[in-house]
Amino acid sequence: MFIKKSLLAVSLTAALVFAASAATQDEKPKPQILFTNVNVFDGKSDTLAEGMSVLVEGNLIKKVGKGVKADANATVIDGGGRTMVPGMIDTHTHLSLSLPIGEMQDLPWDEIGVRMVPVAEDFLLRGFTTVRDFCGNSHGLRRAINAGVIPGPRIVSAGACITPRSGHGDWSGYVTPKGEGHFEKLGMSRIVSGPDEMRAAIREEMRRGASFIKIMMGGGLASSFDPIDVTTFSLEEVKAAVDETENWGTYVSAHVFTDHGVKLGLEAGMKTFDHTNLASEETYKILGERNIPIGAQVYFLSQIKGPAAAAFTTPEQRRKAAYMAENGHKIFEYGKKYGVRFGFGVDLYGDVQATRQTSEAIVGRREYFSDSEILKQIYENNVVLLELSGDRLPYKEGPLGVIKEGAYADLLLVEGNPLEDIGVLADWKNKIDLVMKDGKIYKNAL
Repeated sequence: MFIKKSLLAVSLTAALVFAASAATQDEKPKPQILFTNVNVFDGKSDTLAEGMSVLVEGNLIKKVGKGVKADANATVIDGGGRTMVPGMIDTHTHLSLSLPIGEMQDLPWDEIGVRMVPVAEDFLLRGFTTVRDFCGNSHGLRRAINAGVIPGPRIVSAGACITPRSGHGDWSGYVTPKGEGHFEKLGMSRIVSGPDEMRAAIREEMRRGASFIKIMMGGGLASSFDPIDVTTFSLEEVKAAVDETENWGTYVSAHVFTDHGVKLGLEAGMKTFDHTNLASEETYKILGERNIPIGAQVYFLSQIKGPAAAAFTTPEQRRKAAYMAENGHKIFEYGKKYGVRFGFGVDLYGDVQATRQTSEAIVGRREYFSDSEILKQIYENNVVLLELSGDRLPYKEGPLGVIKEGAYADLLLVEGNPLEDIGVLADWKNKIDLVMKDGKIYKNAL
């Protein structure tokens, strides 16, 4: 018996050694790319680290410093004194809304999917390596990008926005019965009524891969049935959304403009909001005290009187837009006064030409913020918004929005210093010379 057991132990040991040796032989060293002669903005500091080298191994940053050494077979790229910055983040996109909503009413899903692809690629080539998609069915697009099928940014998706009947996400016609709208069938929005339906809709979106949830708590500008002053969910419904998302280890945000709507969300325990342009100073004081980040949009306030005016086709839509342009900017004063963190999210949708305004919006924020404040919004504050997803954040190998050892290799090489002129990040045609995401170079004009 002793001999048999000894032989068995020897056999098992030999098998394990052989398997380990075979695995070691099969493992190929991860490719390395060494960037030399770069000045690094790490996403947080208020100065550049000059004359640095950055070593990328696989899809992560392995080393940042002076005189960094790489393997003999590493690819070496001389940055020529350019500035290296993290890939940019936009926390309010709508990638699946690749046309004006009215033109999408009869489009089949395969056409919508095809139209999303160039929009996603263009975001990436303009330097946006991560986006928080704030409403729409972008789950399949995210999977295709992550699998390397098509180029595009990392997508942290809310999936279908959850709306009440006659809410901002009710894109059905005047006589369309509930549950039969085209956008509901496509998984772009979900119409719910009551706490139970709210919970069921959230569970379905989480099942499909949502990282967080968006609810339509109030009226909007370009939609048909919702006056801008209304609050479209009850306290009980919002509490159900907060509780259900917390059960999933994530959070619920909202489309909400009014002071009453934001206060209702605060009472329900919400951790963040988007828009909030009509909230009061008193409410912003509370937001600052509770350290609640806000995805506030800036660029649209000037655009709704200019290039975007054509989107408002009815007298009521034009009235709402004019009111917002006149009254929607005081929150930026309140936010600065009470230390509220604003994220950078532009809230544009449409084709490539329309969504390129997200780059223009970087300098458009100068009306209310300094260059250093805008830079903080693109990186630090947006990372805070992304990390509210907790374990539902799909990118877990390293941090986003920073240049440091162990972070994702999402990197840009730009001509100029964004700490002195944020415009270099907006001028993607002339100033952004290299775009890397996940350790892979997608644009190289060096």
